[in-house]
Amino acid sequence: MFSHSSIKAADYTHVVVGAGAVGLAIARKLAERDGTSTLLIERHGSVGTETSSRNSEVIHAGLYYGPTSMKTELCLKGKQMMYDLCEKHRIPYRNCKKWILAQNSRQHQRLDQTHEFAKSIGVPTNFISLAEARRREPDVHAANAVLESPTTGIIDSHSYMAYLESDFQSRGGDLACHTEVDAINTSSQGYSIHTTSPSGESASITAETLINSAGLAAVPLSNSILSPERHMEPYYAKGSYYSYGRGHPRPKTLIYPAPTTGAAGLGTHLTMDMTGAIRFGPDVEWVDNPNDLSVNEERLNAAVDEIKIYLPSIDREKVMLDYAGIRPKLGKGSAVASGRGDGFSDFYIKKEEGFEGFVNLLGIESPGLTSSLAIADKTLKASKALLQYISSESDRKAATSTTKNVLEASSDTTNEVDHLNAEPIWLSLTTKRYIVDKQRLKPGKIPLPHSLNQSPATSICLITCDPQRHFKDTITQPSFPAALSSRITKVIGISKLKARYQPFESKRQLLNDHDIFLADDRVITMLPKVLGKVFYQSPKKPIPVNLAPYKEMNVSGRRVAPKAADDKTKTLAPALHIAKELEKTINCALVHLSPSNNTSVRVGYSSFTTQQIADNVEAVVAGLVERFIPQGWRNIRAVNIKGPNTMALPIWLADELWVDEADMLEKEEEEAKELTAGAKQVDRKRKQRALNKVTYDNERMVFKRGGVEETTDGERRKKRKRVEDTDLGQEMRKRREKLREQKRLDKADMQGLEDEIKDTAIAA
Repeated sequence: MFSHSSIKAADYTHVVVGAGAVGLAIARKLAERDGTSTLLIERHGSVGTETSSRNSEVIHAGLYYGPTSMKTELCLKGKQMMYDLCEKHRIPYRNCKKWILAQNSRQHQRLDQTHEFAKSIGVPTNFISLAEARRREPDVHAANAVLESPTTGIIDSHSYMAYLESDFQSRGGDLACHTEVDAINTSSQGYSIHTTSPSGESASITAETLINSAGLAAVPLSNSILSPERHMEPYYAKGSYYSYGRGHPRPKTLIYPAPTTGAAGLGTHLTMDMTGAIRFGPDVEWVDNPNDLSVNEERLNAAVDEIKIYLPSIDREKVMLDYAGIRPKLGKGSAVASGRGDGFSDFYIKKEEGFEGFVNLLGIESPGLTSSLAIADKTLKASKALLQYISSESDRKAATSTTKNVLEASSDTTNEVDHLNAEPIWLSLTTKRYIVDKQRLKPGKIPLPHSLNQSPATSICLITCDPQRHFKDTITQPSFPAALSSRITKVIGISKLKARYQPFESKRQLLNDHDIFLADDRVITMLPKVLGKVFYQSPKKPIPVNLAPYKEMNVSGRRVAPKAADDKTKTLAPALHIAKELEKTINCALVHLSPSNNTSVRVGYSSFTTQQIADNVEAVVAGLVERFIPQGWRNIRAVNIKGPNTMALPIWLADELWVDEADMLEKEEEEAKELTAGAKQVDRKRKQRALNKVTYDNERMVFKRGGVEETTDGERRKKRKRVEDTDLGQEMRKRREKLREQKRLDKADMQGLEDEIKDTAIAA
């Protein structure tokens, strides 16, 4: 997802805005990469002074966010990574466990649902008896049930962020505190970021890649870059926390009330810090000002009333106002995903289309995003192993070969020659369900950090709508990038393509003459009939590209088609637009899905570095999950990478065979329907045989067909006589008599011939 291009000459390859826990983790990971430079911008005087340090400091188990959400996916992976990191680098943490309490049967039912969901995603939870609960935490009151989460814990968030900051800077990263981002503009280097300091000093920084991890300011920052129709509305949920003076009671377990569907929070729960001091919160108060961190004293009494439900011995006088934190949200819906239209908002983590190198992280609240590096780490290992194998196989074949490779490296050979002769690397993705949605089966493109078509020797054939002259003239304009125009060796309109390339041999020659075929998406549907199987059974299928002019924006902010005097002018687009679309398409991976559960996408070549393969794999997997795979990660069974002559190396394997239990029930229902349909077919055949069965009734001396009385032989003869008395019957009778007479004469002639043969034989 986080890519850079060595062609640009920006101040930094990556700029991360926002030095909270998420921004620090991202910047630290980027600083690990060779050949990159990373700047982390923070508007406050130190890191992590907003949401990251004003929360419950809980390591969540992932019990509330639904089966297919990004929150669940990242929480499950990040939880263990955080425990491992804390253990390795001695960051203070404690695996203190969590209890969720039910005070009535309805809340008990909610705990049952939470327990079943936890089992479905592989998170351990267990009910403990009320007697056991009283023994372990005598001050905690649970009237109906207690559900325990043994993997929930707490962390010293300040120590954690201090480690991330130190490690980031030790890897060569730059941190700019007291730096406010005023404006961001696109530039030839990528993005131009204009900043000011508290003293009023202004500066401008350029970056190839921009990561928006600004927390409370993330949505306004995103809206300042994206077009109006892609703007979002930020929501700010302030939560007040309350401290408790030393003394009794002092639980050692995190205490949460049963989750409430539709509520924007998880209730005023009991947490603690590393010293064992307990605190309560947060509640939910919607505010318009994200900088309003004052604790509302009027909410104290209501909070104490909630606390006394599960901690009745608490001293009301010792509960004091402590601090407040604000959670950035994308809606006022439920914090718990129930799947019943509760308005649950997932994380928004996306590489914005049309803005190369711009990554948006919006609505990043609990449970955090440090887990997003788990797949990247495994991808790096698999990519390295695959490239090593391909390299060793290539060396082995070269050593045993008796013929010399004329393309072998010489004094003037470049990496592009190696790239043209390198073996392709494929990403293979297997789903649990077949992809049958026609919209998802349409050919698509996924932007890649590292282009598969980097070589200047690549030959491109551009197939356009009519008139082709406009596109030819555009490519020769001075404003059109020379590096791109030199690679486009042929431009042909759809009409001339139909006229010139009808014979099979001419199509085959066209296919051999060019490496890449790009086609205007306004004519792409015509090409299978025009080009035929010779193209569409080859790896050089035409790739659709948008060459239509941009739609203009009206006063309401919607894009409308440009007005045109005639049909031809509608096809005309400016040179920079055409160049941008061509570059974007060339730098994409083409996705051709089939109605099955497996798809392969080319992600690189053996000449790529391990990091380049890993970057491309990460981008393709993210694109497939977001746009092409129904139900996202829950529907993915396996992700592998392989070469043309290698075994598949696993990157990710699902723990469960089915998407969820409902799929197994659904399959059983389908099988039951098939059996029912088969039984109905057998019943129909049985009824048909019964209707055709002829029986004889001895009492009435009549025949019956299917239980219905049939006519007797005498009645059938009378009926036939009535037919023969008509003119048609007379004609039929005469024909029958003539036929019988003809048969009689033929028989007599045959008998005479036999007698003649016998007489001849006797005479001889």
